[in-house]
Amino acid sequence: MKKLILVTPGIRFNPMGVPVLSVNGTYMNAIAAAGGIPVMLGSTPLAEEYAEMAAGLVITGGESVHPTRYGETFMHLADNDPAIAHNLKAGCNSVRDEMEFAAFEAFFQRKKPILGICRGHQLVNAATGGTNMLNFPRKHAVEHSEGIAHDVLAEPGSFLARIYGERFLVNSFHRDCAWSVGPGMREAAKSPDGLIEAIEHRDLPVFGVQFHPERMRGDNRVPALGPDGTKLFEFFVNIC
Repeated sequence: MKKLILVTPGIRFNPMGVPVLSVNGTYMNAIAAAGGIPVMLGSTPLAEEYAEMAAGLVITGGESVHPTRYGETFMHLADNDPAIAHNLKAGCNSVRDEMEFAAFEAFFQRKKPILGICRGHQLVNAATGGTNMLNFPRKHAVEHSEGIAHDVLAEPGSFLARIYGERFLVNSFHRDCAWSVGPGMREAAKSPDGLIEAIEHRDLPVFGVQFHPERMRGDNRVPALGPDGTKLFEFFVNIC
C-alpha cells in the first residue's frame, strides 16, 4: 500500500478575512512520482491526528519564520532600524508558523520522517534549536534569490551525498537562510559561498534543504542541467 505524505500549505486571507490554504502542484506531483500519496494539512488542531495517519511530513516553501521562534527579534535582526524591522515583519506569517510548528512537533515526537524545503528548511532549523537570518543579502553581499543556479557541496556521508554525490547543481529562490544549527542537527551541505544549504538530524529522519527539489524535475526542470529532484522525494518516501 502506498504511503500517505502530509504536505503543509501556504496560508493567505481573502477579502473577508477567511484563511485560504493552497499547495503548489509541483510538491504533490513530486511526491506522487516518488510513490507516495500527498495529502494537504488542513487544520492546526488536528496535527496529532494527521501525524498518526501519515507516514511522513513535507514542510513547503513560503514566507519567513517569525524570529521569536528562534529567540530573536525583528529590531535586533534589523540592527535597531525601525524601517528595516517593519519590512522584515511584513514577510512573516504567524498563522502558518502555528500550523507548521504543531505539525513538526507531532511528527518529531513520533520519530516520523520530516522534510523541510526552503521556508520548511528554515522552520526545521528553528524547531530544532537553530537560528535563521532574515533577508541576509542586506548584510551579506550574496545573491541567492530569483531562481539563480549554483553548486552545493554536500558533506561526505550526508543524505544528499548518498543521493547526488558531493557536488551538484541546484536552484536558489531565497532571501532568508539557516544561520546556525541546533543540538542534534548537523550541516549536510553548503553553497560555495558558505551558506547552509541542507541540514539533517544526527539520529532521526529529519532533513531540510534550502533549494527546491520539486522544481528540479519534469518538463520545466530548474536548473535545466541539475539532477532530477525526484530522487530526493524517492529517498524520503522510501524511509517513511
